[in-house]
Amino acid sequence: MIRVDDQLITPKVREALFNNSEQITFQKNEIIVASGKICNHLFIIEKGMLRSFYYNKKGNDITNWFSSEQMIITEAYSFFKRKPSNISIEAIEETTVKAISHDKLETVLNNSKDVERFMRLLVTEIMMALGKKVIYLQNKSAKERYDDLLKTHPDIFQRAKLGHIAGYLGVAQQSLSRIRSKSE
Repeated sequence: MIRVDDQLITPKVREALFNNSEQITFQKNEIIVASGKICNHLFIIEKGMLRSFYYNKKGNDITNWFSSEQMIITEAYSFFKRKPSNISIEAIEETTVKAISHDKLETVLNNSKDVERFMRLLVTEIMMALGKKVIYLQNKSAKERYDDLLKTHPDIFQRAKLGHIAGYLGVAQQSLSRIRSKSE
């Protein structure tokens, strides 16, 4: 979960992106990117929360990312390669975003070294976050992953369904309930 704060995005970059985007509000439970369809936008969240998810071979809904205020989300493979998405993105509460289309982002990137630098920094932050998540899933206990999420993003527990959080943490919902009850 990457927060796009003033350390990462300059006012000049924010202006370039926002001037080339449209404001959209999604309703709770609305699917804004569907698996199998091409993701046409990069979303900068102003208010609300989105999650990206997929279904595993057993048909379980697995959340792989949450994004809320001042965060960016897209389905990178689909957005940049112009290929059908492997995941879906859903609004888990009413969410207002600035949405920039692939074509407009390409134009801005071609015309602004500042935006190009921002995107490079953003990709670096995302790569580090994904690397951290892989290590956590492989080396940390479910309790340690829960404690870390509670410490770094406590608002998720008030905003997202337990099943979505469990999928994100790589545990069954029943296991998450046991972990939570032992922690209280």
